Amino acid sequence: MQGKWYKGDTHMHTTNSDGKLRLYQLIDRCKAAGLDWIIVTDHNKNTIPQSYSSDGLTVIQGQEITVHAGHVNIWGAKVPDEPPYEIPDADAYAAIMRRCSDAGATVCLNHPFCSQCGFRVPIDALPADCVEVWNTIQHSDNVRNLDWWVAQLKAGRRLAAVGGSDFHSDIAFLNMIAMPTTVTFAKDNSPAEILASLRAGRSVVTNKPDTSMIELTVGEAILGDTVPFAAGLVGKCRVTKLLPGFELKVFNNDRVVYSHKAKRYEALHEAAFPVTERGFLRAQIDFRLGAGLKRAVGYAEHKYLAPRCETPAPTADALFWAFTNPIWIE
Repeated sequence: MQGKWYKGDTHMHTTNSDGKLRLYQLIDRCKAAGLDWIIVTDHNKNTIPQSYSSDGLTVIQGQEITVHAGHVNIWGAKVPDEPPYEIPDADAYAAIMRRCSDAGATVCLNHPFCSQCGFRVPIDALPADCVEVWNTIQHSDNVRNLDWWVAQLKAGRRLAAVGGSDFHSDIAFLNMIAMPTTVTFAKDNSPAEILASLRAGRSVVTNKPDTSMIELTVGEAILGDTVPFAAGLVGKCRVTKLLPGFELKVFNNDRVVYSHKAKRYEALHEAAFPVTERGFLRAQIDFRLGAGLKRAVGYAEHKYLAPRCETPAPTADALFWAFTNPIWIE
């Protein structure tokens, strides 16, 4: 497939709901961050009546359906229903998601295991195109999101993963724009091509726009592609900006087929490894939390999450810095 990598953010809010920036301010910040596309997803409102380009930055129409049952992002088309939405159970959520799909939208389950506003209905059967595995600055809830998504992959469900900053405002001294960043391989950064690539799983999610990137291939196949299984099948991984102490892992289903822990900063790391099982191949970069960092993360989670937590998660011992969608092996 001919194309290139485009950096974007799938989940952003403006003053049209509860964000702190006006739309033009948000767009200026995203251009300064080097993004190629964004999706504006105000709560229960269509801030963007139609997707458009602003000096090369693609601004895609979106809305976050926000109800007690859980939150779902709708991208690229207007929600056919009008708020306030009546969504008391999983069947009602599935019905509105199907209506959105029929209207041409891409549908994403948002932060499914968020301690503050996760799903209160079963989600395994909801008809989504994508799931937001990584929501806002990295924290323990995202580990639960990742574990659920991997379980779906193991069950054979081709559900694409994305990340979204859920930007409302900066936190203290942190620039929260595109933290995390979803980097998508597409023919161009038109709305149709970006959304098609998100649905196909041609995406890597990384901590911010200027940090580590993972490229995973099997022959000519890239993320989202399907490769026939054969003896001697070889995968390749190319990683940039690997930080000291961070560990690259490549999984063939559950099994780690390649791992590398950086002893020092590596501008480029390349590897080849066997693919020995049908199923899928994916990669991620992990970092372990030492005692001091774990206390710091625990303090931040207690300060910003715990006051409104319904099901607070214990602070994780390790977090992920970047991950890929899978290449399917059949």
